[in-house]
Amino acid sequence: MAVIGKIREKSTLLVIFVGLGLLLFIIPFDRISSYFYGTGEQPIGSINGKPMLDSEWHYNYKVDSTISVYRQQYMQAGQVLVLDEQQNDQIKNNVWSQLVVGTLFGKQLAEINLGVGNKELNDVLIYGEEPSKVIQDMFTFNGKFEKDSVKPGIDRVLVGGKGAKAWLYSNVEQPIKTQRLRDKYTKMAKFGAYATNQDAKRKFIEKNTKASIRYAYKEFSTIPDSLVDVTDADLKAYYDAHKNEKKWEQESEVRTIDYVTFKVTPSQSDKEQALAEMERKKQAFEKTNNDSLFVANNAETPIGAAQQRQGQIQLNVVDVLPVEPYKPGSGSFSVTTDEQITAAQKGNVIGPVVEGNKIQLIKVRDVVTKNEVTVRHILVSAKEGDADFDKKKAFADSLLRVLKADRSKFVDFVYKYSEDPGSNTPGKDGEYTFDKDINFVQEYKDFGFNKPVGALEIVKTTFGFHIMENLKRGDNEYKMIAIVDAKVKPSKVTRDIAYTEVVDGFYKQAKAVGFEKAAEEVNKEVKTAENVRVESPFIGELGKNMDLVKWNFNHKVGSISDPKFINDELLAVTSLKSEVSEGVPSFEGIKELMRPYVVKDKKAEYLLGKVGGATTVDDVAKALEVVAQPADIDLSMNNLPGLAGGVEPEVIGTIFATEAGTTTQPFKGNNGVYIVEVTSKNGATIAENQDYSVEKGTLLGEIRANVEAKLIESLAKAADFKDWRMKQQIINNN
Repeated sequence: MAVIGKIREKSTLLVIFVGLGLLLFIIPFDRISSYFYGTGEQPIGSINGKPMLDSEWHYNYKVDSTISVYRQQYMQAGQVLVLDEQQNDQIKNNVWSQLVVGTLFGKQLAEINLGVGNKELNDVLIYGEEPSKVIQDMFTFNGKFEKDSVKPGIDRVLVGGKGAKAWLYSNVEQPIKTQRLRDKYTKMAKFGAYATNQDAKRKFIEKNTKASIRYAYKEFSTIPDSLVDVTDADLKAYYDAHKNEKKWEQESEVRTIDYVTFKVTPSQSDKEQALAEMERKKQAFEKTNNDSLFVANNAETPIGAAQQRQGQIQLNVVDVLPVEPYKPGSGSFSVTTDEQITAAQKGNVIGPVVEGNKIQLIKVRDVVTKNEVTVRHILVSAKEGDADFDKKKAFADSLLRVLKADRSKFVDFVYKYSEDPGSNTPGKDGEYTFDKDINFVQEYKDFGFNKPVGALEIVKTTFGFHIMENLKRGDNEYKMIAIVDAKVKPSKVTRDIAYTEVVDGFYKQAKAVGFEKAAEEVNKEVKTAENVRVESPFIGELGKNMDLVKWNFNHKVGSISDPKFINDELLAVTSLKSEVSEGVPSFEGIKELMRPYVVKDKKAEYLLGKVGGATTVDDVAKALEVVAQPADIDLSMNNLPGLAGGVEPEVIGTIFATEAGTTTQPFKGNNGVYIVEVTSKNGATIAENQDYSVEKGTLLGEIRANVEAKLIESLAKAADFKDWRMKQQIINNN
């Protein structure tokens, strides 16, 4: 259990894992013993000092297999799986997590005698009241776990004979057992943690050592960077003084990248061509008998695309038709288009509707009738048992009395008194129109459907008291619609013109006179993407553009990239500003990362210079143009009350090292410049038989929560785990 020591270290650990959702692959720890260098294959990672080769771990194959499984599942359901880049990355990270976490846990589980018996597997994890997540995921339909389907479902699999049993073992029983063993190990680690009496005593002393102070504080963030001058000599001096600190030791390749963007707008010809194309689609849209397939094949953003979660993966499922009827006035379309939809018959197509660079066709695919009520209400929030419950009820009663005498005041009261943000926004007037399927509290629905039109009463729900009026009830006709949209994009001709006549000229000028000067000449802002790490290489608003990422990780500082299209409407040119390699950083590589710290030091000098010889809180506050503040603090705090920003250990330490009745010199903290007058200070009073049980319980809870949250990270740190997947793709080792 030495890993507990790792967890309790105060250093911040890097979070490297995402969900453990796809329990499909379990890799025994002893598999890594066969790995070797010298094959010419670039490792995808390292664990316990040994390379992780894809030829052994089959990571990429398993990613492809997982995606293939999802595709087959959706095809069988008559749906299309659409993965965007983020979802693709999530699948990759889940598969990676399974491989690595399985290995990390494998070593630990091999050292202790833990098991999962058949009775536990069947009675608890498969057929129990709260079965394994694997079972819950398999038998969840429409968002609800169907427990009664588990046994019949598994029985149907077992009818398939030996092959089916093997499948059940590999894909159900084995993952369930593996996860159960991990859960047991985690609980052993969690409940093996402890809090000592000495730890509890220290916590008690920190909490009960108090001080009252007056202070003045000026934040660094209020000082413009332009007020301080940072030279290379300043950066070099800071580098020499701090380069050996652990925080500057680089565990990965890092780049700082400057970039300039150029927007490419569609030409008038592009707009005319897009409109003509939509006119052609309109005819086909009117004739098709399969609106869903037509939208899936022709819409740029299928508006009805449903989101479905499987395990930890959020997937787009092409259910492209909006499931709710269209209600005019919702703001989706203009008033004119709303009127056209309302007047249209089934099968009619409205449009093309042009709004800016967006073109839409709206088809009325069906007409439905819904029995609905319209009510309006004023909500007085109240919770039974609260001290003001009776007062809130009396207030609601008083509003009802006034409204019964004069209903014309209802709308005015909605905006003055209603606490329902869904119906007291301008134009809503407290109204809701709904049918019996609405997900409202039952008492609210009962009033609408059971009380006569014109009824005005108080309805009590879990939200409080609703002063409700039943406005109307009856059948309403709505149109079910399907939408095909297209965005007007620059054509290849337009993009080529932008590239050759504008962006390529900037690129050549940047090569000749320098990146910043060329940007200034064309009035373009140079943006900077700092701390672009090889394992997460996002270049600011350009995102993870792999062409530019690879270029910047394989060229020298000062190099300027060729113009690259980020998408059809955006071009970018980048300049590599700095690079940091793994290990002890060079000055040139790290100076830009150190710059914010030097700027902070310069701002401290600037502020302390403004203070001059002032020695009192009031004089310093006047010099810094701030207001002196009082505060009561204790030794357990990590910052002064109400101050934004990070922790200020030096400030707290300085206060409790200063005698009561004296004032510190103005000094620099992490977030600004301070001066503190300690008006009084009291140490903790410890009784002869002081009871520390409260502190011990609180501390134990904190430690155990930390164990559970940090266990995987600690195992990874103990195994010196490295993730080189992106490095393998990006860095050119030739």
